[in-house]
Amino acid sequence: MTIYDYAKLSTEEKEVVVKTEALFLEDYIENGKIIYVYYLDGFFIEVTKVNNRIIDSIPYIRGYKINKKNLHAIEKRNAVLSFAA
Repeated sequence: MTIYDYAKLSTEEKEVVVKTEALFLEDYIENGKIIYVYYLDGFFIEVTKVNNRIIDSIPYIRGYKINKKNLHAIEKRNAVLSFAA
């Protein structure tokens, strides 16, 4: 699946893909919202939840969204996973 394929999915379909296919990387709290970061087929997905309800799902390749201090560790882990697959 490409980032473009993911972006075209409905909210419900995105939730299923994140739960079944994506690799969980990290979570953090920002402005009272819980942000979950996942990795899937060469791109990241940031899922925002409030009261255990998804309010936003943003796919991106690389940029300001990901926690900069963990970026190197995440890329290294992804390289190992890609090699193992």
